[in-house]
Amino acid sequence: MLKWSAFATATLLSLIPALAQSPDAFFRGKTLTWTVGYPPSGGFDAYSRAAARFFGKNIPGNPNVIVSNMPGASSLQFVRWLANVAPKDGTAFGMFNRGLMPKSVLEPNETRVDFTKFGWIGSMNSEYAVCYTWGGKKIASLDDLKRTRITLGDTSKNSGGYIYTSMLRWLAPENARVVLGYATTGDIWLAIERGEIDGNCTLVSSLQTQRPDWLAQKKVDVLVQFAPTRQPGFESVPTIFELIKDENETQAVHFLIASEAIGRPVIAPPGVPTDRLAALRKAFLDTMKDPEFLDYARKAQMDIDPVAGEAAQKIADDIQKTPAAAVEVARKLMD
Repeated sequence: MLKWSAFATATLLSLIPALAQSPDAFFRGKTLTWTVGYPPSGGFDAYSRAAARFFGKNIPGNPNVIVSNMPGASSLQFVRWLANVAPKDGTAFGMFNRGLMPKSVLEPNETRVDFTKFGWIGSMNSEYAVCYTWGGKKIASLDDLKRTRITLGDTSKNSGGYIYTSMLRWLAPENARVVLGYATTGDIWLAIERGEIDGNCTLVSSLQTQRPDWLAQKKVDVLVQFAPTRQPGFESVPTIFELIKDENETQAVHFLIASEAIGRPVIAPPGVPTDRLAALRKAFLDTMKDPEFLDYARKAQMDIDPVAGEAAQKIADDIQKTPAAAVEVARKLMD
């Protein structure tokens, strides 16, 4: 017993210098890994790589920041790794699909993730999504959809886009079907251009950065937008809230799309020391207003509208606290 106590004491004493280090001293000379929960293509990867180029110089100690990809189950594989395997010292963090947040409440046994436990660093912007069809299909409105069948593409039921696909199917249950299994949004867009599928539901920012000509040249027809009010450039397109009247359904839709307020979320594992998390949060906001970064983002046509880590944390908490009745209605909408 005495030997074990001496060993334990020595081990604890050896950890004290590391724990007592300031963020500057800890991060200096280290390599931090920003992981993307998707393959190296599409919006999440593009936004992550853009921010990572400038993130290190804004972190105390100016560490090197590299980007890696960990695709799987629409970023759920990455989120689970971050929660259970990744180092909890502030050297690992990354961007995931915000659509997993309502899913974690709808299907907790399948998801097995509690987003209130993570260290929220921030979000690069707020988002809203649309459902659209390829212009050549001549399906320019929901009225057209009620008369014509279409096939939409998506990656999996874990994706953020699947939430919107499900709501579109709820609006036109007989005429909207979905094909799952595409690896990335880029693969979906190629399938649309080839005529293999008719459309998709995705973030407007993804279209603006990855397929800017689609909107500018009206190559696609937007059917519905998932936002509280009609957004600039889509004044003639109805919002989902204009199409529902029932109060329970309205609450359910609010629950399903609440995570769009943190459209490009960056999180660290649970348990990161408070001072290091605070340093990463500040560095994130400093990066989002860094003139060099903003110039890079502007040239890449990226929408930058940052959300602080503390505000992102509150949104995660609010989603988790959604009343059971609204969650049950949302579950039916997602069937």
